[in-house]
Amino acid sequence: MLEAVLQQVLTKLNELQAEINNMKQTMATKQDLENMATKQDLKMIQQAVLETNEIVKNIEANQKRQERILDVLSKRSIEHEAQITDLRCVK
Repeated sequence: MLEAVLQQVLTKLNELQAEINNMKQTMATKQDLENMATKQDLKMIQQAVLETNEIVKNIEANQKRQERILDVLSKRSIEHEAQITDLRCVK
């Protein structure tokens, strides 16, 4: 009877030890915590992302404007080329 109780206690102790080992494996270490980003770090990163997004939007708008300008200049160049050709034919 005493041996059975001791065996139960030993079994329970082994189960608890296994649980503790599992917790140790999944728990963050002090070094892990030191390497983690803080809320302040995340706010700074979020602000940088928002600023970068705004810059990209401005660049895209400028690029579209420049594409329209190049399109107009291209059309004018073709028109001028046609006019030059017409002038050459008149001579």
